[in-house]
Amino acid sequence: MCGRYLVEINDEELKEIAAAAEVNARHAEQFSFAFNGGEIFPGSIAPVITANEICFMKWGFPSRDAKRPPHINARSETAATSKTFGSGLSARRCIIPASGYFEWKTLDKKRKLKFKFSLPDGSPMYMAGVYSNDGRFAILTREAAPAILEIHDRMPVILPKSLIEKWLKESPDALNEALTDLRFIPVPASDKQPNQASLFS
Repeated sequence: MCGRYLVEINDEELKEIAAAAEVNARHAEQFSFAFNGGEIFPGSIAPVITANEICFMKWGFPSRDAKRPPHINARSETAATSKTFGSGLSARRCIIPASGYFEWKTLDKKRKLKFKFSLPDGSPMYMAGVYSNDGRFAILTREAAPAILEIHDRMPVILPKSLIEKWLKESPDALNEALTDLRFIPVPASDKQPNQASLFS
Protein backbone atom coordinates (compact mmCIF):
# COMPACT_ATOMS: atom_id res chain seq x y z
CA MET A 1 0.00 0.00 0.00
CA CYS A 2 -0.77 2.48 -1.22
CA GLY A 3 -0.54 2.15 -5.01
CA ARG A 4 -3.69 3.94 -6.00
CA TYR A 5 -6.33 6.11 -4.38
CA LEU A 6 -9.57 7.87 -5.23
CA VAL A 7 -10.72 11.49 -5.12
CA GLU A 8 -14.43 11.99 -5.77
CA ILE A 9 -15.12 15.69 -6.12
CA ASN A 10 -18.86 15.26 -5.94
CA ASP A 11 -18.06 15.39 -2.21
CA GLU A 12 -18.29 19.09 -1.27
CA GLU A 13 -15.31 19.00 1.06
CA LEU A 14 -13.01 17.46 -1.55
CA LYS A 15 -14.41 19.76 -4.23
CA GLU A 16 -13.47 22.81 -2.12
CA ILE A 17 -9.96 21.45 -1.56
CA ALA A 18 -9.45 20.89 -5.31
CA ALA A 19 -10.78 24.37 -6.09
CA ALA A 20 -8.37 25.97 -3.60
CA ALA A 21 -5.45 24.12 -5.19
CA GLU A 22 -6.49 25.40 -8.63
CA VAL A 23 -6.65 29.00 -7.38
CA ASN A 24 -3.21 28.76 -5.76
CA ALA A 25 -1.73 27.25 -8.93
CA ARG A 26 -2.99 30.19 -10.96
CA HIS A 27 -1.79 32.76 -8.43
CA ALA A 28 1.66 31.19 -8.44
CA GLU A 29 1.61 31.30 -12.26
CA GLN A 30 2.58 27.66 -11.98
CA PHE A 31 0.13 26.23 -14.47
CA SER A 32 -3.54 26.03 -15.19
CA PHE A 33 -4.97 22.73 -14.11
CA ALA A 34 -8.32 21.05 -14.56
CA PHE A 35 -8.76 18.48 -11.83
CA ASN A 36 -11.86 16.36 -12.23
CA GLY A 37 -11.02 13.75 -9.64
CA GLY A 38 -11.12 10.02 -10.21
CA GLU A 39 -8.55 7.33 -9.60
CA ILE A 40 -5.11 8.72 -8.76
CA PHE A 41 -2.09 6.79 -10.04
CA PRO A 42 1.62 7.12 -9.20
CA GLY A 43 2.96 10.11 -11.14
CA SER A 44 -0.42 11.86 -11.11
CA ILE A 45 -0.79 15.46 -9.99
CA ALA A 46 -3.29 15.81 -7.14
CA PRO A 47 -4.34 18.21 -4.35
CA VAL A 48 -2.18 18.23 -1.22
CA ILE A 49 -2.60 20.19 2.03
CA THR A 50 0.52 21.66 3.63
CA ALA A 51 0.94 23.88 6.69
CA ASN A 52 0.85 26.95 4.45
CA GLU A 53 -1.43 26.19 1.52
CA ILE A 54 -3.47 23.76 -0.54
CA CYS A 55 -1.68 23.06 -3.79
CA PHE A 56 -1.06 20.52 -6.52
CA MET A 57 1.87 18.12 -6.25
CA LYS A 58 3.11 15.07 -8.11
CA TRP A 59 2.79 11.68 -6.45
CA GLY A 60 6.18 10.04 -6.00
CA PHE A 61 9.73 10.94 -5.02
CA PRO A 62 12.17 10.12 -7.83
CA SER A 63 14.38 7.11 -7.25
CA ARG A 64 18.15 7.58 -7.24
CA ASP A 65 18.25 4.85 -9.85
CA ALA A 66 16.42 6.12 -12.93
CA LYS A 67 15.48 2.55 -13.84
CA ARG A 68 13.50 2.07 -10.63
CA PRO A 69 9.95 3.39 -10.07
CA PRO A 70 9.42 6.48 -7.90
CA HIS A 71 8.97 6.19 -4.15
CA ILE A 72 5.24 6.69 -3.67
CA ASN A 73 5.07 5.45 -0.06
CA ALA A 74 7.17 6.00 3.05
CA ARG A 75 7.16 3.59 5.97
CA SER A 76 6.15 5.62 9.03
CA GLU A 77 8.27 3.39 11.28
CA THR A 78 11.53 4.30 9.49
CA ALA A 79 10.79 7.59 7.70
CA ALA A 80 12.56 9.71 10.32
CA THR A 81 15.92 8.03 9.61
CA SER A 82 15.43 7.70 5.86
CA LYS A 83 17.70 9.70 3.55
CA THR A 84 14.78 10.14 1.18
CA PHE A 85 12.04 11.08 3.65
CA GLY A 86 13.75 12.18 6.88
CA SER A 87 13.85 15.91 6.19
CA GLY A 88 10.27 15.84 4.95
CA LEU A 89 9.03 14.22 8.13
CA SER A 90 10.69 16.86 10.27
CA ALA A 91 9.87 19.95 8.20
CA ARG A 92 7.58 19.17 5.24
CA ARG A 93 4.60 17.19 6.45
CA CYS A 94 1.41 17.18 4.41
CA ILE A 95 -2.07 15.72 4.10
CA ILE A 96 -3.35 13.91 1.03
CA PRO A 97 -7.16 14.13 0.89
CA ALA A 98 -9.04 11.21 -0.64
CA SER A 99 -12.36 9.42 -0.82
CA GLY A 100 -10.60 6.12 -0.27
CA TYR A 101 -7.78 3.94 -1.54
CA PHE A 102 -7.41 0.63 -3.36
CA GLU A 103 -5.60 -2.59 -2.59
CA TRP A 104 -5.42 -5.96 -4.34
CA LYS A 105 -5.77 -9.38 -2.73
CA THR A 106 -3.93 -12.20 -4.44
CA LEU A 107 -6.30 -15.08 -5.18
CA ASP A 108 -3.88 -17.29 -7.08
CA LYS A 109 -0.93 -16.97 -9.47
CA LYS A 110 -3.05 -15.31 -12.16
CA ARG A 111 -5.84 -13.52 -10.32
CA LYS A 112 -6.09 -10.56 -7.95
CA LEU A 113 -9.23 -9.01 -6.51
CA LYS A 114 -9.39 -5.23 -6.15
CA PHE A 115 -10.81 -3.73 -2.94
CA LYS A 116 -11.83 -0.17 -2.15
CA PHE A 117 -11.13 1.05 1.39
CA SER A 118 -12.96 4.02 2.90
CA LEU A 119 -14.04 5.40 6.25
CA PRO A 120 -17.19 3.77 7.65
CA ASP A 121 -19.24 6.97 7.38
CA GLY A 122 -18.09 7.74 3.84
CA SER A 123 -16.44 11.01 4.85
CA PRO A 124 -13.18 12.20 3.23
CA MET A 125 -10.02 10.38 4.23
CA TYR A 126 -6.97 12.42 5.25
CA MET A 127 -3.75 10.48 4.68
CA ALA A 128 -0.52 11.67 6.28
CA GLY A 129 2.36 12.35 3.92
CA VAL A 130 5.63 14.14 3.32
CA TYR A 131 6.66 16.33 0.42
CA SER A 132 9.83 17.56 -1.25
CA ASN A 133 10.99 21.06 -2.13
CA ASP A 134 10.29 20.37 -5.80
CA GLY A 135 6.61 19.59 -5.30
CA ARG A 136 6.43 15.82 -4.93
CA PHE A 137 4.68 13.87 -2.21
CA ALA A 138 4.65 10.40 -0.70
CA ILE A 139 2.03 8.72 1.49
CA LEU A 140 3.04 7.41 4.89
CA THR A 141 2.11 3.80 5.62
CA ARG A 142 1.89 1.63 8.72
CA GLU A 143 1.18 -1.98 9.63
CA ALA A 144 -2.34 -2.94 8.61
CA ALA A 145 -5.09 -3.25 11.17
CA PRO A 146 -5.99 -6.89 11.97
CA ALA A 147 -9.18 -6.80 9.89
CA ILE A 148 -7.19 -5.72 6.81
CA LEU A 149 -4.36 -8.25 7.06
CA GLU A 150 -6.20 -10.80 4.96
CA ILE A 151 -5.91 -8.41 2.01
CA HIS A 152 -2.62 -6.59 2.64
CA ASP A 153 -0.09 -6.14 5.44
CA ARG A 154 0.23 -2.36 5.04
CA MET A 155 -2.21 0.55 5.05
CA PRO A 156 -1.92 4.34 4.80
CA VAL A 157 -1.63 6.45 7.93
CA ILE A 158 -5.09 8.05 8.13
CA LEU A 159 -5.51 10.93 10.55
CA PRO A 160 -8.70 12.17 12.20
CA LYS A 161 -9.69 15.59 10.87
CA SER A 162 -9.16 17.02 14.37
CA LEU A 163 -5.43 16.18 14.20
CA ILE A 164 -4.64 17.66 10.80
CA GLU A 165 -3.33 20.95 12.19
CA LYS A 166 -1.26 19.19 14.84
CA TRP A 167 0.32 16.96 12.18
CA LEU A 168 1.04 19.84 9.81
CA LYS A 169 2.27 22.47 12.27
CA GLU A 170 3.23 20.90 15.57
CA SER A 171 4.44 17.33 15.76
CA PRO A 172 4.67 14.04 13.87
CA ASP A 173 3.41 12.40 17.06
CA ALA A 174 -0.08 12.67 15.58
CA LEU A 175 0.82 9.45 13.75
CA ASN A 176 0.21 7.60 16.99
CA GLU A 177 -3.51 8.45 16.81
CA ALA A 178 -4.16 7.21 13.27
CA LEU A 179 -7.50 5.69 12.32
CA THR A 180 -7.67 1.97 11.61
CA ASP A 181 -11.42 1.27 11.41
CA LEU A 182 -12.12 1.07 7.68
CA ARG A 183 -14.83 -0.29 5.42
CA PHE A 184 -13.67 -2.32 2.43
CA ILE A 185 -15.59 -3.81 -0.45
CA PRO A 186 -14.54 -5.65 -3.63
CA VAL A 187 -14.54 -3.58 -6.81
CA PRO A 188 -16.11 -5.21 -9.89
CA ALA A 189 -13.63 -5.69 -12.72
CA SER A 190 -15.81 -3.55 -14.98
CA ASP A 191 -15.80 -0.60 -12.57
CA LYS A 192 -12.90 1.41 -13.89
CA GLN A 193 -12.42 5.02 -12.88
CA PRO A 194 -9.47 6.52 -14.79
CA ASN A 195 -7.62 9.47 -13.39
CA GLN A 196 -9.29 12.43 -15.07
CA ALA A 197 -6.81 15.14 -14.12
CA SER A 198 -5.43 16.97 -17.12
CA LEU A 199 -3.05 19.80 -17.84
CA PHE A 200 -3.78 22.59 -20.28
CA SER A 201 -1.96 25.75 -21.31
